[in-house]
Amino acid sequence: MDLDDFELMRRFQQGDEAAYEALVRRHLAFVIRHARRFVGDHSSAEDVAQDVFLRVFRSRDRFRKAISFTGWLATMTGRIALNELRTRQRKRWLPRSALDQENAGMEWRGGSVGGEDPSEGVLRQERISKVREAIADLPLNQQQAILLQNFEGWDLEKIGRALSLKVPAVKSLLHRARRNLGKRLEAYLAED
Repeated sequence: MDLDDFELMRRFQQGDEAAYEALVRRHLAFVIRHARRFVGDHSSAEDVAQDVFLRVFRSRDRFRKAISFTGWLATMTGRIALNELRTRQRKRWLPRSALDQENAGMEWRGGSVGGEDPSEGVLRQERISKVREAIADLPLNQQQAILLQNFEGWDLEKIGRALSLKVPAVKSLLHRARRNLGKRLEAYLAED
């Protein structure tokens, strides 16, 4: 029998560590993907995921059923990843894996597509970089909504449950996020 996240979390709160392990197995890939979109490289995303699940372990008593478990994870992941980025900026640190891979955090790494002019590949890489920068400049809730819809493929209801919002509020949040992305990318698009 496959238990839902709330039941697993309830069991974990009562001391069942096997329930915690089931939650980690179920959500680890999502947390790593979500963190990778913030931090840009796989090894740092794994570190963020480890921190996320450590916090889940430590703060299990604070979880309430009214909260979406996936939303709780997504929010926690975003906050921990942003803290990682602030630490990098403050220490002027770049992860080793980012030194060899310009776009390590992207699902698709770009490059030439069969017979494509190499300059098109360079332009594509530049566009990807600009969009990533623009998304990173959005407020956290807008980043979450854009990433969950466009990279995870979640529908509005699932995003709403994850972010504890009603569908109209999710639509409004996505509208503001797209409008803000458009403003941030306006100058770049005008050059194109």
